[in-house]
Amino acid sequence: MSSSEIADNKWELEASKPPITTPGALAQIVIVGSFSLVFLWILSFSVLGIVSPKKKTMADKYGEMNAEAAPAEAPAAAE
Repeated sequence: MSSSEIADNKWELEASKPPITTPGALAQIVIVGSFSLVFLWILSFSVLGIVSPKKKTMADKYGEMNAEAAPAEAPAAAE
């Protein structure tokens, strides 16, 4: 192997390394990382909603309401 081939391989090795210390590269890493965190946050709540038991909503409880419930007491008037 000649010295020019060795020098060429070193240049190729340096050229294949991504520049991660530049401001643009750091910004890209932060943006992709934050997108990944938001995606995982949404995914975790989706999985939680799928596996958790269903809760009754106010619309589900509407049929159980009746007009014969005890009325709320009025607060005592100040004398």
